[in-house]
Amino acid sequence: MKSILLTFALVAVSLVSFAQSDTVKVYTYVEEMTEKSYIMTTVDLIATENGTKGIKIMANISNAKELTSFIISQYDMGSACNENNTLIIKFIDGSKIKILSYNQFSCKNSYFRVPFTAVEQLKTLEIEKIYYQNGDSYESGTFPVNNPRYFIQLYKGL
Repeated sequence: MKSILLTFALVAVSLVSFAQSDTVKVYTYVEEMTEKSYIMTTVDLIATENGTKGIKIMANISNAKELTSFIISQYDMGSACNENNTLIIKFIDGSKIKILSYNQFSCKNSYFRVPFTAVEQLKTLEIEKIYYQNGDSYESGTFPVNNPRYFIQLYKGL
């Protein structure tokens, strides 16, 4: 009986510890042939309403360990091409940051610089939802995210 209780207690402690751990880890990858180093995250931020339409946000981190930009891939958002895209992140306190893509016409990804004024919000506030508009097709959507604490965890790992 004691061993069953002890096993149950260890499982409960493990689950609580796992649930509270951060899922976004930051690591350095060194490309073997060029010896160039890249700072990367273990996971990306996913914003989707139904599992098919939405966006994936990849963090672009400088070697000085600063979040410099977002690289966004879109899924089922009209045109696969991007130009003058809009990203709005709404936080749980109701504040928002609005960012326009800086890259020219592209049929791959869209790129957004992280405004200096948004860093404190990203470091400290959970995300409520994300709005994204493709400036080429004007297809848009407001999406919940898979990890509202993504940027808090990312900054903690830097």
